[in-house]
Amino acid sequence: MKKNINMSWQLPEQLSIHANPSLLNAIFRNLVENSIRYAGEDIRIHISLFNEDHDFYHFSYYDTGIGIANEDQLNRIFERFYRIQEGRTRDTGGSGLGLSIVKNAVLFHKGSITAKTRKEGGLEFLFSLKK
Repeated sequence: MKKNINMSWQLPEQLSIHANPSLLNAIFRNLVENSIRYAGEDIRIHISLFNEDHDFYHFSYYDTGIGIANEDQLNRIFERFYRIQEGRTRDTGGSGLGLSIVKNAVLFHKGSITAKTRKEGGLEFLFSLKK
């Protein structure tokens, strides 16, 4: 099935984070896999470094997909085994661990993460990682 997904990023050429490579990979892999799996067709995925301070890099990851309209669901997406649609099975909707892994990997690196529905459509994750 062709989904027509366009991915772009705005990251400096030199970006150095003292991090666990596997966990850092898990953050971005799980966010991208969630967008591919759940955001719908004809979407755009964008990753950027929108700010940095003495101790942290601050990233924005968003897609232009269907998003999550229900605030109660949005507040729970980082919970282990939580799925937006309860009828999903592992074959059709994953294990419910992806965003929990993302959150724990961010916390492991002394950062924080939040999610919000974009007014333009889609979902945005704002997270920080310690330098």
